[in-house]
Amino acid sequence: MKKTLLSLMLVSGLGLQGCSTLNGLIEKPDDEKTVEEFYADATEGFQDQQWDTAIQNYEKLKAYFPYGRYAEQTHLELAYAYYKYDEPESAILELDEFIRLFPKHKQLAYAYYLKGLAADSIIRSWLDNYLTDPATRDVKSAKRAYNYYSELLNRFPESKYAVVASKRLVILRNQMARHELKVAQFYFNKEAYLASANRAKYILENYPQASSTVKALAMIEKSYGKLGMTEAQADASKVYELNKDATENATDVSFEATAKNDNNSTEKPKKDDSWWSSITGMFD
Repeated sequence: MKKTLLSLMLVSGLGLQGCSTLNGLIEKPDDEKTVEEFYADATEGFQDQQWDTAIQNYEKLKAYFPYGRYAEQTHLELAYAYYKYDEPESAILELDEFIRLFPKHKQLAYAYYLKGLAADSIIRSWLDNYLTDPATRDVKSAKRAYNYYSELLNRFPESKYAVVASKRLVILRNQMARHELKVAQFYFNKEAYLASANRAKYILENYPQASSTVKALAMIEKSYGKLGMTEAQADASKVYELNKDATENATDVSFEATAKNDNNSTEKPKKDDSWWSSITGMFD
């Protein structure tokens, strides 16, 4: 009898212990979590670069707690997580919402900068260092990134992001000019010489400082020659001769040439010192 009672007590004890352990593994339902718990889970994923986990918890935080200091910082961190998770369109939407909700925020310049980076990333590829040219891809995204960087410079010319944004503008300008030159070459190869000349003229009118301008002049000269427009060809030749020496050594800097250190070019959102001290330091 004693042995049976002891066995029951042991089994009961093990069962209670097992239940306790199991309860510790059961995650609290979302509707019972505090804003601090959501933010802690998101922060953990962010620090570990588990962007999907971070995104999921940031989105839940916004849904359950759309206002307050955590929600405010969440917009920037969520946008950055989307950017790193290769979802640039989601990052841009998040940044647009942040700019709309907080038009005087101290990190507004960063929001515009990250918008530019996100749009820029759409036309980037790791193959650009070896095989491909970003000018062969969607020029609309390049123009959008160009506009975002321009907006940053117009609104925050003294911000620390201005120098990098200026370099990006040069790169994108060259890239868009190369794209137009490829189109002009396509028309030339198809013997559509007037179209090739007009496309090359577009480069001179819209990207006068791009490294492709001399090649555009050469394209105009060749196209006019094929069309039998000798006078126009002679004029284009004169302009070409006057400009080729000054720009023939110009280099067309790639996007990656100014972004070798990805940590510097895509820095994480900064702390808001007015309240961040109460939260675990994420970016120290």
